[in-house]
Amino acid sequence: MKRFLFLSLLFPITVCAGEIGDNIEYVGYFKTEVWTKVYNDESHFSLSSFKNTVDLAMEYTFNNEWALFFHPRYFYDAAYDIRTDFNSNFDRNQEKMGNTQRTEWLRDCYLDYTSDNLDLRLGKQQVVWGQADGVPFLDRVMPFELTNIFLPDFADIRIPLWMVKAEYSPWVNSTLQFLLIPDFEASRAAPAHAPFAFSSLNAFDDFKTLMSSVGGNVVETIYRPSKEFENSRVGLRWRSMVGNLEYTLNWLYGYTTSAYTYSEGLTNITGVLPNGTPIGTYAFSRRHKLVHLVGASFNKAIVDPGLFEGLTLRGEFVYIHDEPTYYGTQGSRQATEPSDKYNYVLGFDKTFLTDLMCSLQFGQMITAREKFNGYQVLNGMTYGVADEVENFLSLKISKDFMHERIKPEMLIVYNDDGDGRVTSKVKFEAQENLWFTLAYHHFWGNPWTSNGQFRNDDHIVTEVKYTF
Repeated sequence: MKRFLFLSLLFPITVCAGEIGDNIEYVGYFKTEVWTKVYNDESHFSLSSFKNTVDLAMEYTFNNEWALFFHPRYFYDAAYDIRTDFNSNFDRNQEKMGNTQRTEWLRDCYLDYTSDNLDLRLGKQQVVWGQADGVPFLDRVMPFELTNIFLPDFADIRIPLWMVKAEYSPWVNSTLQFLLIPDFEASRAAPAHAPFAFSSLNAFDDFKTLMSSVGGNVVETIYRPSKEFENSRVGLRWRSMVGNLEYTLNWLYGYTTSAYTYSEGLTNITGVLPNGTPIGTYAFSRRHKLVHLVGASFNKAIVDPGLFEGLTLRGEFVYIHDEPTYYGTQGSRQATEPSDKYNYVLGFDKTFLTDLMCSLQFGQMITAREKFNGYQVLNGMTYGVADEVENFLSLKISKDFMHERIKPEMLIVYNDDGDGRVTSKVKFEAQENLWFTLAYHHFWGNPWTSNGQFRNDDHIVTEVKYTF
């Protein structure tokens, strides 16, 4: 609680922002965000998070070619101090969700070299390949921190990695990007029974508890790449302009940032539960697998006078070779096998009435192998039966009022399984550098679908942010 009070006292402080001397520039913010869960069926609320964040980014410029960037961030979630009605699930997640873990306080730390034809960035950084709203398609270089799934801004939930990024421009408006990533971090989901925990993870945790209660056991072994350079990921991206058409060609090879579950056997059987499940020692492993990713993107603005003037067309395509895929029956994973994936999204962006921005997207996620040994492909987050072709539709609408002091925004994401989510958000600049945000996240759908699993996890989010 003391750390929470300390951070709260920082807000009234007036900070002189911008420069320290001629070589150092900095920006930063203090932020408090409160996540409140809405129980639709019981008509009451509960506190999920009271997160306090301090963020500072500094750049030291040596000369016209060299610069050093340093970006620490620290947070502390005071919900675990405030709540007195602890249940075992909420309490046990404090270790993983209550404060900054290990070296994650360091968001970015890199050295930049800039010249006419060659740019180098050495150190801990983010690399962004995609620009889709709501769901990443081509944006697969960085792992994600999915405590709140994909609700926050992607820039806040990408996990930066130590790497070498080199960009060479052979001619104007064309760039070849090379990535060497010896660092490895896995994407992380919310722990079992936390808000926004995947239902497959909750079910696995319940199964472990059940086995323990009847004399059985569940052994889970996690395998992660450990030899840095032998297990490095390598990436290439060609970016160029043809007229007012921008396109990229992308390639990435290395271990998946997500770990996949494999069954390793059942031993020491001592009995059978009434539903037919054997009681014994179950062995599972969590593994990252080597995959090839090949992708492309385009972005074209229509500037010719006419009906479509001002319309921007964009798209992303991703082919993933031998991505691990779950197969089984509804709610039960029976096998994990490789399958090729073909994903794409098309976006249509246009501004109406000066500042009303509309962005419509349509995408598909296609699994080449729909069945394995008679089992159907499963949704990896829920173990619900999935289609060979999953369709995705989204609409994002935003507008400015009072000279950009009030910024409402709405994002609707809909899948063809009848599930979806809506985020309604309003940002208000009360005074210079002081922002208030109010958001509401609503989910609906079948519990076996990606969004439907969170149908009882609607949240109201309030945020106060002071920037400098």
